[in-house]
Amino acid sequence: MPEAGLLWKYQTADVVSSSPAIVDGVLYVGSNDKCLHALETATGRTKWRYRTEGVVFSSPAISDGTVFFGSWDSNVYAVDALTGDRLWSYAIYGSVSSSPRVVGGVVYFGSSDGRVYAVGISA
Repeated sequence: MPEAGLLWKYQTADVVSSSPAIVDGVLYVGSNDKCLHALETATGRTKWRYRTEGVVFSSPAISDGTVFFGSWDSNVYAVDALTGDRLWSYAIYGSVSSSPRVVGGVVYFGSSDGRVYAVGISA
């Protein structure tokens, strides 16, 4: 059996509590540095970074080329998986720590306001 060894590591500016999501050779992960990071899985190099106004504790979900994630700035974001450009955001009255799930054109997530939300995804 081959021996395990470090392939690469990537330093964010703060704690990483988010679980990574990986699609098409890109790893997406949130950090307490208020960013969602997109990294090449082969090298660990940054593809892009999307900055919010709050901690990104939420683990991202990816569907049809879009990355969905929540932030403690009271928004759920949809960003282009290739470029990191914001497609849209949805503001609520509480922070979003839960990890969104996307099913049938709807993104579902929970909030610190005690509610669960279902937001339709624009085509």
